[in-house]
Amino acid sequence: MVEKSEYAAGLKACELFAVLSDGELDDLLTTMGTCCRMEEYEAGDTVFNQGELATRAYVVVDGQILISRSFSLGDRMATKTIALLGKGRAMGWSALVYEDHYASASALCQKPTRLVALEGHALRQALEQDHSVGFRVMRRLATMLGDRLQSAYSAIETHL
Repeated sequence: MVEKSEYAAGLKACELFAVLSDGELDDLLTTMGTCCRMEEYEAGDTVFNQGELATRAYVVVDGQILISRSFSLGDRMATKTIALLGKGRAMGWSALVYEDHYASASALCQKPTRLVALEGHALRQALEQDHSVGFRVMRRLATMLGDRLQSAYSAIETHL
């Protein structure tokens, strides 16, 4: 059985939840109840695949995750690496924003990895209960997504 303090430590180190105080993080975990769990993977394991229903957001406690997206190039398929995520990084943000949405990329473990998995519906409800906490987390998410888009555009410009 994983202690609540272990979840809190994983989330506190996360880029998405670092904006919260220890008390706010504790309250968030209490509100979420059993909708938070620790998952362990081996190198080569898939956490989620592009096109699957996205129901959970994840925080990397330790390990490494490769995020990639596949796309069609006419009669062939290509895969592009989007990010390599380590400790403290968040992924699966679609579950935080949307009710029913499908993963826009795949997540593959590059080494043994531990993740905090957060049920999207429970996390959304918890953030809606405390508007101040919810606003700060969503503002941080918007900043993270903006940074990722800027990196993607910069990479495209470099290749032009």
